[in-house]
Amino acid sequence: MARRWLAAWLLALVVVLGAAAAFEVHLRQLGYVPTVQDDEDLWSLQADRLRGATNPIALLGASRIQFAVDRERVEQATGRTTAMLAVNGAYPVAALRWLAKDTSFKGLAVIGVDSRGLDRRHWEMQQRWIDHYEHRWTYAREIHRLLLTPLQEYLVMMRSPFAWVALARRELAGEPMPFNDYLVMRPDRVGFLDYERTDVAAIKRQRLIDLVDYYRNYPPAPPAKWLADLAQVSSWVRTIQARGGKVVFFREPSAGEHLVLDEKNYPRGEYWDAYARISPAPMIEFRDEPEFRSFVLPDTSHIDGKDIPRFTDALLAVLVRHGLIAPTAQ
Repeated sequence: MARRWLAAWLLALVVVLGAAAAFEVHLRQLGYVPTVQDDEDLWSLQADRLRGATNPIALLGASRIQFAVDRERVEQATGRTTAMLAVNGAYPVAALRWLAKDTSFKGLAVIGVDSRGLDRRHWEMQQRWIDHYEHRWTYAREIHRLLLTPLQEYLVMMRSPFAWVALARRELAGEPMPFNDYLVMRPDRVGFLDYERTDVAAIKRQRLIDLVDYYRNYPPAPPAKWLADLAQVSSWVRTIQARGGKVVFFREPSAGEHLVLDEKNYPRGEYWDAYARISPAPMIEFRDEPEFRSFVLPDTSHIDGKDIPRFTDALLAVLVRHGLIAPTAQ
């Protein structure tokens, strides 16, 4: 009897593994590739890297930092613990405030942001990740995320959109298969965009449509109001500086119609440069730095993943020239 049960369990295991393997092969044939699924738990693992670190580097921002700066390369070049805390689609002012409140942080905060991202209406965009870390991040969640990450790194089917229940719901609703993303995310939350796997013209067109709609629905605050609000941001910068830390604001590259729309709504002279004159932190504008002039932005806002090493080296060189980090070996 025991042998029969063992044989039954082994047969069931073989059937399940065979079905899973067939499903994975099918997804690969459809063009999907493995990628780590970013979430608040993955962000929390990066936030943990700052705890107890001596003179760490925190990379804050949105997609232009997360999909352009290689955290490992920064860490290797500087010898300093580096955490990728940028969040795709969310501006980082809340993360700066969080670091200011963390009395243990005495490192360098590199903040990728533009004038729109400094507008007060966007300050709370990353608070959700911070709240998760402070109130819901537990040892059990950490173990789960550490076990799940390597599976997602090598298996397409381990991401939530490909759960059989989720696919069944799509089928019943008459929806197509999940979007075949052209982003590959590493376990350390660095994302690599592969524009050869997508319709670049369509992506660019939709990005510009969304930006036009955004500015129509959410016009910028008047320059005087925008600048007055940033007095609070300056206080957070000074708090970090007072305990020996450093902060730098970095306006990452954009191009074409995207840059034209940004400049039309947030003219550099009335916004970015106006704050740069009074900001307690250095403000680096990509157009002032020759290292960033040769980069191609296929969708007007992001570089291709293959350019990440070169972009990271360019940023490191600029940070060295501005006296924010020591000269590196690169």
